[in-house]
Amino acid sequence: MKERADGVDFEYEMNVKDGAADTLVFLHGWGGDLSSFKGAYTYAVGNGFNAVNFAFPKIVPSEWGIYDYAAFVGKFLCEKSITRPVLIGHSFGGRVAIILASQGIAVKLVLVDSAGMKPRASLKKKFKIARYRYRVSRGKPLDGTGSIDYNNTREDQRGVFVRIVNSHLENLLAFVKCPTLIVWGKSDKDTPPYMARRLKRNIAGSRLEYLDGGHYSYIDSNYKFLRLLNTFITE
Repeated sequence: MKERADGVDFEYEMNVKDGAADTLVFLHGWGGDLSSFKGAYTYAVGNGFNAVNFAFPKIVPSEWGIYDYAAFVGKFLCEKSITRPVLIGHSFGGRVAIILASQGIAVKLVLVDSAGMKPRASLKKKFKIARYRYRVSRGKPLDGTGSIDYNNTREDQRGVFVRIVNSHLENLLAFVKCPTLIVWGKSDKDTPPYMARRLKRNIAGSRLEYLDGGHYSYIDSNYKFLRLLNTFITE
């Protein structure tokens, strides 16, 4: 279903039979769409869960940052009378889920290869940053100097992307009080496993499960992910 709110177009799928029951809300990664969590959403609906598959808007105001995305999702949930969401966020979607959970909105939280943690400053990372800044200072083209996500992002949305990537959420983790499951790919290169350990250390009572696979571990080890998700939701 397509909708427009606050001048922004977005899409979602929703199967909610009982507004009082917990509702699974799937939040995909940067550049994703409804197909990103389609399998998990279909599984949830097929097993009798209330569920929403939310697709973030592709074009947003140029001044937006991560908290604007979170506010947008929070408003959507309120308008749909979803008061007990189980937030399931992958990568960028994990950033949004962390913010909402820290505000007490979620009844349960699932973070899948989530972004939001400040990366370690490796030599390779420092070189990339220095190269980027050099090209900016000289007015040179930036295509090819950024990450894959940066280069795949529309030029008029790149400022939004950079603002989001530079937003670190460690200070919010102590405010996440709901039961939390952290699911991570053992071979994740985009959000390395040390970030998962940092999340577990700072979210009280959280549980960490590793899957075979990389940054899209919920797809790489789909069956195990769905089993973990089902157990966590029903326990």
